[in-house]
Amino acid sequence: MPVSQVHIRAQLENVTNLEAPGDDFQYCIKTKCGSCGEVSERWQYVSGDERVDVPHSRGSCNMAVKCKLCGRVNTLDVQTDKKQKYTHDDVPNFKVVIAFECRGLSVVAFQFGEGWQCQGVDSKTPFTNLDLDEDWCDYDEEANCPVGITELEYKVT
Repeated sequence: MPVSQVHIRAQLENVTNLEAPGDDFQYCIKTKCGSCGEVSERWQYVSGDERVDVPHSRGSCNMAVKCKLCGRVNTLDVQTDKKQKYTHDDVPNFKVVIAFECRGLSVVAFQFGEGWQCQGVDSKTPFTNLDLDEDWCDYDEEANCPVGITELEYKVT
């Protein structure tokens, strides 16, 4: 099955282990139908812990989408076993943080959104429920230093 991988890169200031926590994390994506090439107009949310039945099949998947243009039902599964943390050592390179197994579609856009987490490099102070639609900054009281995540980028392969 084809796999769409989301690679990210960012500048991390005094933080590490940036991740989308838990199997219930809601990834925000746009997809493209493999049959007709139609790209979804709206952002779609998918998580690894939600299952839906595949129409006219005995199987299940994390997301089933009926193309508005051609009517084909396409499916996607979150590969939670491929999930990785983006660490301070990964800067400034791209790294795969999540992958999606796609049947009949591909992932073409990704939005960071809310719910991310990281921790202080030295203090290990947890920073949770981060909204990464914009640059994020805070202060690590324990390490007595500013922390932040800036210049967030993604690519899908």
